[in-house]
Amino acid sequence: MKTLAGWVLLTAVYAAPCAALTDCSKPKTKIDWMLCSSDRAVMEEQRMARAFRDAANRTEDRRKLLTEQKQWTEQVRDACNEIACLLKAYQERTEDLDSNP
Repeated sequence: MKTLAGWVLLTAVYAAPCAALTDCSKPKTKIDWMLCSSDRAVMEEQRMARAFRDAANRTEDRRKLLTEQKQWTEQVRDACNEIACLLKAYQERTEDLDSNP
């Protein structure tokens, strides 16, 4: 049951529009700051979220997908210090998710 609750929460987080996730009146992280300053970054984040949702619907191993997404978030996305990096990270992750069987 704990796994199901985690899956539902993580799916909601990654599938929800960015506007609901990032309060631009109080950005807390550098990623929040970049998203609040770039409509294109928000668009790419939303594309990636849709690709994640679609991949989750296709995969037989959701736990593995969740682990990969968490690792990507921590090691790739959160390592970005500029919008160009963030855009590239989202675009590449979207491509990876789209090609995930």
